[in-house]
Amino acid sequence: MPYLRQILSDKGKNVFTAPPSMSVFEAIQTMSDLNVGALLVVENDKLIGLFSERDYLRKIALKFRSSRETQLSEVMSSPVLCADLNDKVNHCMALMTKHHYRHLPVLEEGKLCGIISMGDLVGFLLREKEVELDQLNQYIAGGY
Repeated sequence: MPYLRQILSDKGKNVFTAPPSMSVFEAIQTMSDLNVGALLVVENDKLIGLFSERDYLRKIALKFRSSRETQLSEVMSSPVLCADLNDKVNHCMALMTKHHYRHLPVLEEGKLCGIISMGDLVGFLLREKEVELDQLNQYIAGGY
């Protein structure tokens, strides 16, 4: 069974963070510029929240709040459920599905080292199944 370590070694460990004092407008502008669906909210090198497109829709747009006047600390999701770099992919997929999360920060020895999305997990598992299918086809065709 594959581990998150494998996904992050392929994807990279880039983590985009924001301070809790950042305005929601600046955050969504940053997310758009970076083409990401979430920012991790960090204060004093500690993960304190996560702000996602879903948070914007539910906590700003639908409540008619001002994105320019609202800080991330007011609308971020907190506390943040995290995974460990050595967690299995299927475990994380089940966890994200159960809690309806699309993003999961990843820790290594308690320190932030990456973030995975549901799309990352699905893509990884699809590629793994394609390799397995190719191997089976080669075996059946006598390629071994």
